[in-house]
Amino acid sequence: MQRSLLLGLAIGLALADSSVVTLALPDILARFDLEITTVAWVLISYNLVLALGAVPAAYVARRNPAAFFVAGSLVFAAASLVCGLANTFDLLIAGRCVQAAGGALVIGAALDLLTESEGSAAKGARIWAIAGIVGAALGPAVGGILTSTVGWEWIFLVQAPLALAPLVAVRGFAWKPLRAPAGRPHLGANLALLLLSGGLVGALFLLVLLLVDGWRMSPAAAGLVVTLMPLAAIVAGRFAHHIADVAVRAAAGVVLVAGGLCALALLPHAGWAWTIPPQLLVGVGIGLTLTALTERALTGKSEQAVHGGWTIASRHAGVVLGLLLISPLFASALETNQDEAINAGAAVVLDSKIPPLDKPRVAQDVLVEANQAEGRVPDIAVVFEDRPDTPAYRSLLTGLEDQLDRAVTDAFSLPFFLCAALALAALIPLALWRRDGGL
Repeated sequence: MQRSLLLGLAIGLALADSSVVTLALPDILARFDLEITTVAWVLISYNLVLALGAVPAAYVARRNPAAFFVAGSLVFAAASLVCGLANTFDLLIAGRCVQAAGGALVIGAALDLLTESEGSAAKGARIWAIAGIVGAALGPAVGGILTSTVGWEWIFLVQAPLALAPLVAVRGFAWKPLRAPAGRPHLGANLALLLLSGGLVGALFLLVLLLVDGWRMSPAAAGLVVTLMPLAAIVAGRFAHHIADVAVRAAAGVVLVAGGLCALALLPHAGWAWTIPPQLLVGVGIGLTLTALTERALTGKSEQAVHGGWTIASRHAGVVLGLLLISPLFASALETNQDEAINAGAAVVLDSKIPPLDKPRVAQDVLVEANQAEGRVPDIAVVFEDRPDTPAYRSLLTGLEDQLDRAVTDAFSLPFFLCAALALAALIPLALWRRDGGL
């Protein structure tokens, strides 16, 4: 059992990195003076390499799972140190790519090792799937807490020793000979995973940006807020087996995820409390769907590690697709809505009770700050740092931030709807799967 837990830690760590820096993106954006579409490559690079490398890594790892698990862990740990110590954005992205390559080896080898550890392919696959879901879901919360307490660099520095700890789990594993070819992957389940994962970008990327960069929450506080999703996913996953029909379970989860994303697109006001019901819907949907699709993709397949590689490739290809579609759309919507907020803010300044002669100067300073943001959410509070701390100025700042909050919340609406559409598209391969009795 201890061996399986250590292997699960390695899997969870490698898959958590697909989203662990999400809450750190605003800090990384400020540290390297980037735009939102550029900083998104901290996520895209890792997920892209993992998507491209998961299947080849699984084929390589099957030659000697223990040896390649050790090699992948060492590469992952070394690349984590590079990311944590990176002094340029290019070096950070290079480190993320190498991290993903090491992670692909770890994930590919771990499924074989778990099967041998548990003495059952089904049990090994179940632990492998749960560890991946928990790691990916908890990643943003852990990253947010580390970012707020010790800095985003420590997200990577902490991972280095954690990545080495599971190495003791492979002691005693003998070399495993090559087996028969793995056969054709389950197309329906993997395509559904791809589309669903593209939709989940809304929950893992957009929601975090809305909380931290849009509504100015601290990463630690936002991290606590977004833990609702993984908790709901874990609880739902424990009871998911009560729905015997795997296709029905997957379809129900897809509908819940899409419904939660639509609810996020229709938030009536700014405020983290409004995100709780949608998060619970998405979390329950994740718990139902990801376990069902992973189970379908692996059950009855020879050479499970290779088919596990296909599920990882599908999931992370979907994340890349979602990020590439959403990032430019969100940046454009944010710029448009901020312009509208600034125009509305001009009326707030004119109606305020600050001295009349200072009104044009405040309006000009707000406009300058908005223009300097360059695709980011402007920090209006900076404009008031050197101004009198009186009720009139505080009231004006509150009014301007309310206008900005409304604009930012509206800017997220269309991207959230697009994510919901991507998630719902997963019903198409599920329907074909049901019609044809499995693809």
